[in-house]
Amino acid sequence: DSDESKTVNIGEHLYDESALYILEGQIKNDGNAYDPKQILIAKDTKLCSFEMAANTTVYIFGGEAFPEERYIHWNFVSSSKELIEQAKHDWKDQKFPKVPGETEFMPLPATSLK
Repeated sequence: DSDESKTVNIGEHLYDESALYILEGQIKNDGNAYDPKQILIAKDTKLCSFEMAANTTVYIFGGEAFPEERYIHWNFVSSSKELIEQAKHDWKDQKFPKVPGETEFMPLPATSLK
């Protein structure tokens, strides 16, 4: 978090596959601008030089890539598309345990259910 724009190069400090989640502010890379709630994924450390706008907060995480492909939909992540489809149906049918203290149901974001 800073009051001025800065160019950041973290490639030499990362290992294997990395991701950068923009919590607030903006990131610029190769002429493209990325805004809050976006995630940038680098398959190797070469993509890890970017410009951070003033007052930008990011989370950086990563490590060795999984050997199998991963699929993601909303909060569901799996190496099985079938498990994600089942999770979508289970969420829609409210089969997941309730979150303590929560009274509202968060509907599944727009999706096609099989």
